[in-house]
Amino acid sequence: MTTTEAPRYVKIFNVLSRRLEAGKYRVGMRLPTESELCEEFKASRFTVRESLRRLVDQGMVQRRQGAGSVVVSATPQARYVHTLSSLGDLFQFALDTDYELLSSKQVTIAADIALGVGGEAGEKWWQLKGLRRNEKGGKPFSYLISYVAPRAGVYVPELEHVVGPFYAHLAQRTAEEILGAEQDLHGAPMTAEIAGQLQVKAGTVGMCALRRYISKNGTLIASYNWHVAENFHYRMKMARDV
Repeated sequence: MTTTEAPRYVKIFNVLSRRLEAGKYRVGMRLPTESELCEEFKASRFTVRESLRRLVDQGMVQRRQGAGSVVVSATPQARYVHTLSSLGDLFQFALDTDYELLSSKQVTIAADIALGVGGEAGEKWWQLKGLRRNEKGGKPFSYLISYVAPRAGVYVPELEHVVGPFYAHLAQRTAEEILGAEQDLHGAPMTAEIAGQLQVKAGTVGMCALRRYISKNGTLIASYNWHVAENFHYRMKMARDV
């Protein structure tokens, strides 16, 4: 099993989170300045800012003009913020979070699923179900139902031990370069299964991000990523055409 060292900003974020939870920085207090944190961790200002941004995304810190970074909670709040600007962001996201594979089996996909994932009704795809958490043992923030194209099914057993995104492993094993990812977002009441995995009541409104990873041969893997709608915030970066 391959291990990947966490990025520097994640390590700093983890240290600061533990200090908040231990009460070193109490609610209402200001964190050390960016310059002080850069000096302490021997890190660049960019790295420190990214660590602080993650604390803000977790609902533990607020950035206030003239006051710096102020502690507003000692523990992470039930929020999910995902910033997306490239496939690299998706790759890093998979490294920064913990994924637990719950089940995998071959299924015959119905017309609605075929339309979503980019297959044909009646085809046999591999269905994987899993949970994603900010850290191992934490509360899940996403329930994933993924579908692997039939041509890549032989590699599904390997995914249980993969570190990083499934699409990257499957692309490497099939020698199919991922040309791009498509994403559709929609909201809907969650089924009892989805709600149960996310520890909320059935019928709670959820937000689903359907991602399809596409090679020259079509969809290689597609995932329905379910979140509790009130805890979901999606951020996408766009650059002006030049």
